[in-house]
Order: sequence, then structure tokens, then C-alpha cells
Amino acid sequence: MSLLNRIDSPKALRALPEAELPLLCEELRAEIVTLCGRVGGHLGASLGAVELIVALHRVFKSPVDRLVFDVGHQAYAHKLLTGRRGRMETLRQTGGIAPFLDPRESEHDALAAGHACTAVSVALGILQGKRRQGQSGDVVAIVGDGALTGGLTFEGLNNVGYGPVPLKLVLNDNGMSISPNVGAVERLLRDGSARGFFEALGFVYLGPVDGHDLSALTRALGQARRCQKPVVVHALTQKGRGFGPAEADPRTRGHAMGPYEWRDGKLVRSRQGQATFSDGFAQALEARMAADPKVVAITPAMIEGSALQALQARFPSRVFDVGIAEQHAVSFAAGLAHAGLLPVVCIYSTFLQRAYDQVVHDVALPRLPVVLAVDRAGLVGADGATHQGAYDVSFLRALPHVSVLAAVCGEDLPAMLDEALARRGPTAIRFPRGTLPEGVAVPASRPGSARWLKRPEAAELTFLTLGPAGLSALEAAQADPRWAVLDARQLPLDEAATLEAAKGALVTVEEGTSRGGLGAAVLELLAGRGVRAPVKLVALPGERFIPHGEARAQRAELGLDAAGLVRSAREVLGR
Repeated sequence: MSLLNRIDSPKALRALPEAELPLLCEELRAEIVTLCGRVGGHLGASLGAVELIVALHRVFKSPVDRLVFDVGHQAYAHKLLTGRRGRMETLRQTGGIAPFLDPRESEHDALAAGHACTAVSVALGILQGKRRQGQSGDVVAIVGDGALTGGLTFEGLNNVGYGPVPLKLVLNDNGMSISPNVGAVERLLRDGSARGFFEALGFVYLGPVDGHDLSALTRALGQARRCQKPVVVHALTQKGRGFGPAEADPRTRGHAMGPYEWRDGKLVRSRQGQATFSDGFAQALEARMAADPKVVAITPAMIEGSALQALQARFPSRVFDVGIAEQHAVSFAAGLAHAGLLPVVCIYSTFLQRAYDQVVHDVALPRLPVVLAVDRAGLVGADGATHQGAYDVSFLRALPHVSVLAAVCGEDLPAMLDEALARRGPTAIRFPRGTLPEGVAVPASRPGSARWLKRPEAAELTFLTLGPAGLSALEAAQADPRWAVLDARQLPLDEAATLEAAKGALVTVEEGTSRGGLGAAVLELLAGRGVRAPVKLVALPGERFIPHGEARAQRAELGLDAAGLVRSAREVLGR
């Protein structure tokens, strides 16, 4: 019987003889590699944190002691050791184990975090809450060195040192975010300045410690537990450790590998490399950068996710990776625009949320020509509630001077980028996670105008859509020759085309929240013009978050696929 089969809780782990712990770590790594091969997932970070998590659960007694992980993508070993091993093959699937951590799933998960840099602040809040209520137990924040590129982490560290309170900080230092870290903090972690840095902030510094040496880790964590001041254990780990293909990947160390399988001794990915919307936008951006030296690109630690590797290689001085620092990315772009450049911020919808004040204050208010390339807009599937691109249309539409463009297919991206770069104000170009649709023939995209994808005379009903939802609407419209499809293409709305569509019934279709998005814009326009038309909104529900699952199945459940749109059309027509 394997050791892992005997571990159903941290208490069972603490009962193991110390001599058996290295074998347990081997079994954990093998389990993580097998799991990610079957269902995919965040492989590299979890492989690198195995010994660290085992040592944490040996020294601290969760859940009385709270372990606050900064993003759960490093914590698969934690999941396996806290009673979830039997369900781990449901990871990231509908109704299955969450992609990150989730307090609803286990009492050992302190924080449901899918975004970096939150752990120090949350851990400090938990610790102060415990102290004020006379509750026992330590609080440990486990952060990656990538989180030290983000401002929120520094805000928390500053507050901890000001206290001071006995917060335990474990720095899981593998030199990586998704790809290698950037900036001055990365240098000081490598040149021996880490002790002075943390001590200046008011922390007792322990380390650096070999993050794969269980004895050294256990000693350091034990010392940290006894410390009555803020203390940091600096553990040096290797992302992707123990899995050759991950260790050999210089860019991400196997950050999100899988599904995969072995064939003839070689790793073979189960998913083939079909071009994505991210690839399509990056290609359009590369062409514009080649034509105009004023065009520059900015990304918050998402070179790979935003498919910018080729741009970075070709234009190394014009592609700025600013680290996990979304607020800085947007304000930095504002400064570049103020100086006369044409900045394009390549950022996921869910990460743009973190920089909303900067969009309002630094970009929209001065009306600067910053382009926001909003990737992963709409449903993202397995990454779940923290990563669904549900709110960008709603919060951007509220701002003066901001235009939002949404691509239906890859052919839209170059024209929309040209339009955005030519504008005198901020523009967002919204596109989804997923592969580019093939064999799609839609009319050319024209600045300022909606476009009819299907336009029968005297249409009984029009699907008014935004983004790739137009393709599902086109499929649905085949059910009746009197049904039209109008791609809004942009917000603010093309009022003339929208009012023409409102001569019949309307079904608005979008992969964004129903609160404040395309449908709301249509209703506002019709109410303001005194137009009465039957309207049904098909969108992501505003009253709840969408969990992890298979995006195609979620679209069907939410009525966003062709069959669902046919049902909505018949409903609004009273059939």
C-alpha cells in the first residue's frame, strides 16, 4: 500500500515517521504528473512546492493554523494531503475539484484566490481577526517570488512591518511567475540582498533554505513558528521539479502542461496547436509594430498567455513585461501615450479588473490613446470563477471616451487594431479564449458601424450580438428565414442600425454579465427614444458567478448556443 493511500488529512501526515517523508514526496509528484496528463492543470508550480507543502503540514496544524496560499496553482499537493485525492481526477471539470483553492471545498483552504498578490493582506486580516477574538493558531502566507512584482504584496508587507504582528511569510522562490520574473526585486533575491530587504521591512529573515530539503525546511518553519515577530522563510525551489519535460522548458517550466501522454518515450500533447484568438491578435500587432515604430506592447507577466513570444524576440526594446503588476501596466501605458507613443496593453479580462482605477483616472479621464487588448473575454472554462471574462464590457462601457470593439473572427482583429491605433482616445478590443473559427465568411468590419450578418427584408426578429456569439446566432437564424443577425461590433452602439433592428423583436446575445452590458445598452437606447419592442437578454447571469467547467457545456446550459438562442427567439415571439 502506498504512503499516499494512508494520508487523508494533515493529522495523518504528521503521524508518519520522518524517514518516510521523501517517499511520500515522490508519490505526490508522480500523482501530480499523472493527474495533469489526464485532465491538464497547473503542473510546474505544484511540482516545485511538494516538499514545502509537506513541511508546512508537518509544522503547522491546519485548519487551526491557517495556510493562506497566494493563488492555488502551487497547491495540488495540499489538495492531495487534505482528503481530496479520490476526487482529483475531476479537477477543473464541472462539479469537480476547483482549479485553485476554495474554502467551500475544504476547511483547510483559507482563501479562494485565482489572482496573485492577495495572500499577505488576507493573512494579516485573518491574524488580526484571530487576535481580536482571542482565537489560537498561527497564520502563514505562502507567496511566490512572482508576487513580489505586484504592488498589493508590498502594501501588505508594509502594514505587517508597521504592526508588528507575528505573521509567518513563506517565500516560495523559484525565479518564475509563469515565465522568468522581471525587475529589481528579482535581482535582489539573487544577489544576496534579500535579508536586508526583508529586515528593513521589519521581518526576521530565515534563509535562504533549500526548498527541497525536508529537514532544513522543517527546522526553518519550526523556528518561524516560535518567532513572535513578523518572520519570513525564504525557500529556494525549482518549478517543474521531478518531471523532465517541465524542467527542460526554459520559458515556463511546465506551468500549465497537459493533457499529455507518452509515446515511444516522448511526451505528446493531446491538444494540437491550432491558432487561437491570442495568436491572431499577436500577429496583427506584430505587423503594426513593424510598420510603425511608435507602437509598443505591454503585458503584466503574460508573455506566453498573450502569445507575445515572437514579438518579444523581434522587438525586445518595445515589448514591456512589467511583472504581475496590472495597475502599473495601465498607468505605464498612459505615460507612454502621453509621451507620444501608441501603447497596446495585452491583458486578460479578469486581470484588467485589477487596474480599473488606472483605466478611469489615468487613461479615460485624460482621453489618452491607449489600446487595451482584452484577452479571455467571456467564458474561460476550466479556470473557473476567478478567471471568467464576465465584467469588462460592463465596467468599460460606463466610462466616457472609451470604445469597446469585439471581434467575431480572426479576420476582424487587424482592422480593429488599425481603428484603435488611429483613434484619439482609449479603445478596448475584446476577444475570447479559444481557437480561431475556420471557414467563417462575414462582411468586412467598418469603423463606427454595426454590421448585418444576415438581413432578410422585414425581419420578424433580430439577434443583436457582440463578439463570437454572432456565429451561434447565425446558426440559430437558419431556423427561420425571417430572423436576422446584427453584429453590434462595438459599444457605444451604432444607434441607427440598432433602431432599425428594433422594428421587430430583439434577442441580445453576449458572453458578459447581463448587468450593464450589450443588452443593457440596447434597453437604455430604446427607453431613451421611446421605442417599444419585445427584447430578451441572453447573457451570463448577473446574480451569480460561473464556476469551472467545460465552456461549451456552460454555453448550452446558459442558452448561449444555437439551440438555446432558437428557444429564446421563439419565447420572445410568444411561440
